[in-house]
Amino acid sequence: MYEFIRGKIHSMLPGTVILEAAGVGYRIQVPLSTSGKLKGGEALLLVHHTINAEQGEEKLFGFLTDRERDLFRALITVKGIGPATAITVMCAADPDDIIRLVAAADVAALKKFKGIGPKTAERMVTELRDDFSKWTVGGTTASVRSAKIPGAKGNDAVLALLSLGYPQSKSEAAVAKAAAKLGEKASTEEIVRQALQLV
Repeated sequence: MYEFIRGKIHSMLPGTVILEAAGVGYRIQVPLSTSGKLKGGEALLLVHHTINAEQGEEKLFGFLTDRERDLFRALITVKGIGPATAITVMCAADPDDIIRLVAAADVAALKKFKGIGPKTAERMVTELRDDFSKWTVGGTTASVRSAKIPGAKGNDAVLALLSLGYPQSKSEAAVAKAAAKLGEKASTEEIVRQALQLV
């Protein structure tokens, strides 16, 4: 339903961000790997929307990178791991560490996470090991996020590429390269045109 929400950080606690967008305040649960990097001002969070029909409850989970959201979505496919447990695991360890533990079939370490028992840890390894072993530790998404995307024009250019259907990570990488090539005086339209040649 939601792909991302961009807005002003209204308030923030460890694990939770209130993001104001178009006059609406969204309560978004985030892993510490995300909240620790938010410094106030404006933010763009990739989101995952869940609905618990039995409890009549909706929740939003937010992430700074495709990699974090992909990890979250992979975790909740495992029987016994719901969104709350997945976020708890992601708050307890760096995403790359979680990927390493699963790829290495380290059940002993996995079951130390709150909410993860021996059987669930074994299912994590059985169901996710093959996929996680193909994930590059310290992969491209994290490095893309550290690329400097200049201010509002850069963010607008990223949103323009997202609206055209390009992935978040590729959009940000292309915009960062385009902005670096064109310089600070480039308009949003010029950045988008240049970025389109790079995605």
